[in-house]
Amino acid sequence: MFLASHITIFLACLTAAAYGAGVRVCVTAGGEQDCQAMVKDPALVSLSLQCVSGRDRYGCLRKVVEKEADVTWGQAEDVYVAREVYDDQLHVLGEIRKAKEKESGWRYSGVAVVRRDKVTGVTDLRGSKSCHTGYGRTAGWNIPIPHLVNKGVMSMECSTAGPEMTMVEQDLRAASNFFGLACIPGRWAPDNTTNNDLKMKYNNLCSMCSDPGRCDDQDGHAGYQGVLRCLVDSHGDVAWTKYSAVTEFFKARPEVSKADFGLLCPDGRVQDLESTKPCYWAARPWNTWLVRNTGGDSKKELLHAVTQMVEASTPPLGEVTESGPRPWASSVLGVKKPSIVHPRSPSLAPRDYLKEHGYDVTIDHVGCPAPDVKLCVDSRLAREKCLALAQVLRSRRVRQDWHVRHPCLQRMTVFSMVARKVAHITSGDGGDVYRAHVEYGLTPVVTERYGLLDASYFAVAVVKADSGITSLTQLRGKTSCHTGIDRTAGWKIPVVALIEAGLLDREMCDFPGQMGKFFSASCAPGAKDPRFDPQGTNPDSLCSLCVGSEVIGASGPPYGGGTAEGRCERKPVEAFYGYTGAFRCLVQGGGDVAFIKHTTVRDNANGNNNASWAANLRALDFKLLCRGQGTADMTEFSTCNLARVPAHKVLTSLPEGVMKEEVRILLLRASQTLAPGQDIFHMFGPYKGISDLIFKDSATELVNERLDTFHTSLKDMYHHALFELSSCTPKESTLLYTGERSDGATQTPFIFLMVATLAWLVIY
Repeated sequence: MFLASHITIFLACLTAAAYGAGVRVCVTAGGEQDCQAMVKDPALVSLSLQCVSGRDRYGCLRKVVEKEADVTWGQAEDVYVAREVYDDQLHVLGEIRKAKEKESGWRYSGVAVVRRDKVTGVTDLRGSKSCHTGYGRTAGWNIPIPHLVNKGVMSMECSTAGPEMTMVEQDLRAASNFFGLACIPGRWAPDNTTNNDLKMKYNNLCSMCSDPGRCDDQDGHAGYQGVLRCLVDSHGDVAWTKYSAVTEFFKARPEVSKADFGLLCPDGRVQDLESTKPCYWAARPWNTWLVRNTGGDSKKELLHAVTQMVEASTPPLGEVTESGPRPWASSVLGVKKPSIVHPRSPSLAPRDYLKEHGYDVTIDHVGCPAPDVKLCVDSRLAREKCLALAQVLRSRRVRQDWHVRHPCLQRMTVFSMVARKVAHITSGDGGDVYRAHVEYGLTPVVTERYGLLDASYFAVAVVKADSGITSLTQLRGKTSCHTGIDRTAGWKIPVVALIEAGLLDREMCDFPGQMGKFFSASCAPGAKDPRFDPQGTNPDSLCSLCVGSEVIGASGPPYGGGTAEGRCERKPVEAFYGYTGAFRCLVQGGGDVAFIKHTTVRDNANGNNNASWAANLRALDFKLLCRGQGTADMTEFSTCNLARVPAHKVLTSLPEGVMKEEVRILLLRASQTLAPGQDIFHMFGPYKGISDLIFKDSATELVNERLDTFHTSLKDMYHHALFELSSCTPKESTLLYTGERSDGATQTPFIFLMVATLAWLVIY
């Protein structure tokens, strides 16, 4: 015991020496405090561990590759991402196995339990009564269907003339044509209408369920044990489940003759249920430790460190039954039960690791080719996030070949790209949606939802609590921060609010010019962009608070005199762009008011944003400026706001049909798979410190938006206000005063007046 403890201390010292200040462990957002608790654990102090925040598991893979962290844990799907994105740069160092199952080479194996008198080989599965754990589940769907297709037993009827049906329906049709009757419970499609339509069309896939009319994941024949009830009690021919469930089921049902059932092997043999080496179709790997593919010595030192961490996560045996693993074990190590590290020596490339037990086939798409879907974005970081999203969705079987055909397109003219069919979808806020529909004919396919607020949010004006500003009138001559020119909460709603307060002239129409005179200085990103200032007449003051990629003191240099990259551009390179950027402009950019959404202050104050500029910010130090008179606390946004506006939406030019439904299913499944609360990939939330890329940070999910609902919404007060702004016609006196000469129509009143004046002079 004495010698062992000294060896452990010696190895720990070697590890600390090899990695300088210590091994850097990557943890996902929210796990930082737990990681610090682990670092201080007496059993691990000698390792001098460091915690590195990686946002999500995808981010942690990147941190390890870019040498910002040394090690991270991941599921089999994360190993798949490593295979696709980083090839041989990352290796599997070891597996995190349950202590009670440390001799097992996998978490569980997917098996086919059959009636011996009905199924004697793989070909007998055609026309059989098949029981599945659930649609999209590993043992009951992801393992059997791809393997049957891969073996050529089940065929896919793929169209060469373009998609006749969605990918989801293609898979279901293949299963329906192959099996006679089945129970495949669960949600086949993310929205209720499509889900119900598919279940009516392919009702033979629900006929073996205990409640065929519902055929949901709560069915009595769903799950690992449910499929065996389907097999035994409802006279099924085959049940797809995990092997450990088979042992448990027949142990609990001694009256059932095990001799009547067997395990169907992929090679066509049928084994006894209690075979010493039970055959399986594929096995789900254990969670793993991933490291850079470097020299052997460094891997040994990292292996020692992760082994120590996992061992320390489990209290002494006497405590296990009372408390289980340490509080930090799950969030930092992915450990929920007493576990050990099983080393893989030599370390394995992700490709080789997934091939070991056929798990790669369960993710690689072997069905009909997916139709191309391209998302158009307007910035480099948004495209980078789009590519990351595509890779993650592929690993999670949401869109299994989305990334193959370059799914992310970067252009400034996103609406034009979608209208011309160069891309299929793009995203936009309420103002963008209106313009995209009126000018380009685009329509929404899904819309964002913000928790209990459904598909809408509040546009608000925020001032500092000690500013003394209590009305919109007092904003005259002050400095303003906007999310971007022509954006909803940051520009259009404030313009409408100031018009209705009598502070801007509705009939003058030159709203940028009026805003430039009303405020002494502003940051309205995009104000000098030719798309929003085609005549070049927008005042420079609308960009005077903008700073580009550099935040210089309280405010930047005069617009045009600064050299910062991206100054006043309507994209994330401008630090004061977007909701978070406009709030940052209020905090450190010299702004007196920020026009943002109701959640922005909450998302960045009270420790919710780790950026240095947001340190020590308190929500109580800011007030909402009400539309009429007075201010209110940040929590009173429902009664003190400038407007309630429609949510951001994903837009397309696709007509109603198969392709639009394909896009809808893709987006809704992505939203459900990557919903807030998981750490696989943050679809909603900042990406590399930049807010509101593709989707708003505060979005909680995407929901379906039918075309008839959208057309009805165009008649509401919000869109009426946008219509008034976009269709504003200057009054004649204004044109004479400003001297505008945009086209013949604007010159006519002036010419007419001159002729009348000359005639008057001649007569008199």
